[in-house]
Amino acid sequence: MFLRKMLIIWLLTMIPLTVVGQVVPSFDEAIERYLEETEDEESAAEMSDLMTALMENPVNINDTAAVAELPILTPFQLRALKNYLLLYGQLASDKELCFIPGFDSVTIAMIRPLIKIEPYTVSQRWNLADGHHSLVCGIGGTVEQAAGYTDGTYDGNNMRAYLAYNYKYLNRISVRLVADKDPTEAWGKGNYHSYHLMLNNIGPFEKIIFGRYNLQFGQGLTLWTGLSPFRLLGYSPVRFGNGVRPASTFYESEYQEGAATTIRLGNKWGASAFASKVDNECLLGGHLDFRSGNLILGLTATHIHLDDSIRLRNYAYNQNYFSGNQQANIGIDFAYQYGKLLLYGEASLTSNGAPAAIVGAQLTADNHSFISLNYRYFSPKYNNLHANTYGIGSNQNEQGFSFDAQTQLPWRINALFSLDLHRFTAPRYGCYSPSSGAWLRMQMSRLMSKHITFAVRYAYRLKERNVPNIDSTAYLGEQSMRHQLQAELKGEWQRWKFVTRGIITHFDTEQSGQQHGWLLMQSARYSFGKLQTSASVAWFDIDGYYARIYLNESNLQYAHSLPMLIGKGLRAYAIVHYSPYKHLTIAAKYTLSIYSDRDSIGSGHDIIDGNHLQTWNIQVRWNF
Repeated sequence: MFLRKMLIIWLLTMIPLTVVGQVVPSFDEAIERYLEETEDEESAAEMSDLMTALMENPVNINDTAAVAELPILTPFQLRALKNYLLLYGQLASDKELCFIPGFDSVTIAMIRPLIKIEPYTVSQRWNLADGHHSLVCGIGGTVEQAAGYTDGTYDGNNMRAYLAYNYKYLNRISVRLVADKDPTEAWGKGNYHSYHLMLNNIGPFEKIIFGRYNLQFGQGLTLWTGLSPFRLLGYSPVRFGNGVRPASTFYESEYQEGAATTIRLGNKWGASAFASKVDNECLLGGHLDFRSGNLILGLTATHIHLDDSIRLRNYAYNQNYFSGNQQANIGIDFAYQYGKLLLYGEASLTSNGAPAAIVGAQLTADNHSFISLNYRYFSPKYNNLHANTYGIGSNQNEQGFSFDAQTQLPWRINALFSLDLHRFTAPRYGCYSPSSGAWLRMQMSRLMSKHITFAVRYAYRLKERNVPNIDSTAYLGEQSMRHQLQAELKGEWQRWKFVTRGIITHFDTEQSGQQHGWLLMQSARYSFGKLQTSASVAWFDIDGYYARIYLNESNLQYAHSLPMLIGKGLRAYAIVHYSPYKHLTIAAKYTLSIYSDRDSIGSGHDIIDGNHLQTWNIQVRWNF
């Protein structure tokens, strides 16, 4: 009844708008939507950095080896592109993309900023001087000093400083050197350093990599490290692993370090092998894949050895967690495409005999209609240390069903819908009994005129949890419900872009009470020649953590932020990008947060006296 009422209200909200055209999400809008839907700041930063790098160095669509690095295209779309090039020759315009099977309007809109159309020839001679260099260095910090800096608790100051150098020669060689000093760290003490050297397409070796890298195979149920795959509201959770790939620039967790390689064994078979040592963990394993026509099959096996055994304290929620110092995993995955129907899945087994599986199907009716079904089962005792597939929790102790759809409604309203129903058959952290939940998300958008787009988004989350702060030795449970309604108006005219956004949140429980929150944000961007400026201001009033609102902010490369807002106040920022020369960009950002409901910000050693906080960042990017 509740969901039906919300759907009726939603439809009535949209009916008065005058329909002018159809909404196809642009690349910027799609990335923004992804960043808004994730609550993981590191993942958001990694995606933002990856897409910034791709936009600055678009790949030649006629070079299929380079296009394979895009995280958006599926293996079947890559195969269709290769077949098109063989039949009709190289593309002369991006308008030809619509003639390639599997390239719908959304895919084309997504990849346009990431590609260029140029004649491509395979050179037999290498000229490393023709490679592309990029250097990014930046520094930033806070104006106010936290207690830990003034009382000597922290070794270093409150500034972050970073440097990243990249070299890329065609699709053959990739080199990266990274250094990063975080706040609280002293210079040269505990700072983050990273590197990789990757060689591509050297004889039978598709990839050879030394240094830090990620491993992404199948649906991620057996092995997936690094960034979670690109997924949007209303789209299938299917994953297409990139196999062995370099680790993200400043992502300080979930990476491997050592050596890895991928070898092509003819036109259909391929094999990957890897060896990694990170801190006290050693990872060894391999992957075998078979590709023929519309079928992809994969087999993955890993073995993990820890220098020190993991010993768990006895809690109600961790009885099935991993303990010991060794773990082995094996899994098989598949993907099969028949016309517009895609079937996919993976089954995996850990060394303790616990199984897990995920399977799904997606059907693309036309360029603007899409439907997807997905089912997953993760045994309570399945505790793979490097699993990262679609799910609500940690890929353990979970059963679930998801339904995703996109379609055009009457009046040319573009509608997106996602529903996930799930249950946990054993106790888990925060809920010491079997439980269930639901996650519903909906969005409707309309192109009101050539320059103005309006969208409304609603999210509903139902969870079960322990009743907090009870005076009893028994654990009591309750249902919690979180609603979030967002309305957004975007306008774009030549050099100007405006975004007005309003968000309302409501959190309710059976016994523990309610929390509410609201946010109103206005942002603007102006581009003129060598100068681009943007500014934003957000007013908010949020009761507490459970009504929290995440604010996706425009930022500088390698300095993305996804602040979580709680309390009552204002947050504003201004950014300036200036390019005095074609390959040089200087950027700066200033942020101000003011709280009207407190006299200090933070807690513990991070506490700051006063009700305001200022941060600043300066960055220089040089491509040569």
